[in-house]
Amino acid sequence: MTKQTITLFQVSMILIGSIGIINHVIMIPMLLDTSGRDSWISIILVSIIYLIWISLIFIIYRNIKNEHLFSWLKNNFGKLSVYPIIFIVVIYLITIGVVALKETLTFFSFYLPETPHFVLGILFSMICLYNATRGIQSIALTTGVLLPIVFLLGFFVMFANVPHKDYSLLQPMMENGMKPVFKGMVYPAAGFLELIFILFLQHHICSKVKLYQLIALGMVIIGITIGPVMAAIIEFGPFVAANQRYPAFEEWRLVSIGRYIENLDFLSVYQWLVGIFIRLSLVVFLIPDLLSITNQKTRNGIMFAILSCILFISILPISDSSFYWCVSQFILPVSALGLFLFSILLIVFVWVAKFKKSS
Repeated sequence: MTKQTITLFQVSMILIGSIGIINHVIMIPMLLDTSGRDSWISIILVSIIYLIWISLIFIIYRNIKNEHLFSWLKNNFGKLSVYPIIFIVVIYLITIGVVALKETLTFFSFYLPETPHFVLGILFSMICLYNATRGIQSIALTTGVLLPIVFLLGFFVMFANVPHKDYSLLQPMMENGMKPVFKGMVYPAAGFLELIFILFLQHHICSKVKLYQLIALGMVIIGITIGPVMAAIIEFGPFVAANQRYPAFEEWRLVSIGRYIENLDFLSVYQWLVGIFIRLSLVVFLIPDLLSITNQKTRNGIMFAILSCILFISILPISDSSFYWCVSQFILPVSALGLFLFSILLIVFVWVAKFKKSS
């Protein structure tokens, strides 16, 4: 398979689209359940740590020098140290793929209640599989076409709902102390730390990455996280918002144009479809790419097997409340902790490799 390259801007668009489905949608009810009115404070506090953490990612990137991450680890530390890490990363990618697809099937059951999840899952999976098999350039190009419309719709709903916003609902701040604020920080962190995916894609980036570019990307991700959280609180109030399954999309139900045009929440379907399309395509593409498999037929076979596994788990008869509990109490907290520890492990590997070269 010929190596495909893309620009940093294209990688940024992919990451914004992929992280957006988590931080802009899926984690919001969990954050509101935990931190309530102070959810936006949780995001601000974790954002400070996040921007500092980005500098660690840049140090790792600069030392690996656009080499395939796991090839670099294998060359410097041997296969035995790399394979356990790859195994854990693959399990993680499959897990976040399951979360994304399961949440998508739940969301679409509101609009297509009589359509079996299996049918919807196959349709989504086939489209994402085709995109992933075409390579990272296909993912980048489709993202470049679809994501700007998502941004435009986001700005539209933001300005259209200005009459419904009451900023006094953001106060009083920290009425229950700092404990709920600290507990809620883990949810946006789970999405923020997915910026580490840029290390998984760095061998496809055709230009040098600079620190200010990573910080700018981080700021955009912070923006798409804090925006819908604050909007949910000031439009519905913290208690009503916390009881909603997808507060970011409930905001569409408030939108009206003049006296006769309303019920525009169908536009949220497009936003969700773009998010799941980018995220699932990226997850399925990354697994054989991280395994350094170059034979196209083998890559396609692995992608098909991975997506079949994701689909099978997603359509298991698990209640939405049980799945919600699993994601909020286990998957997102473990993801946040795991990605942070992985970044620390990589920085240790970088320092050890530098010490070995200097000695």
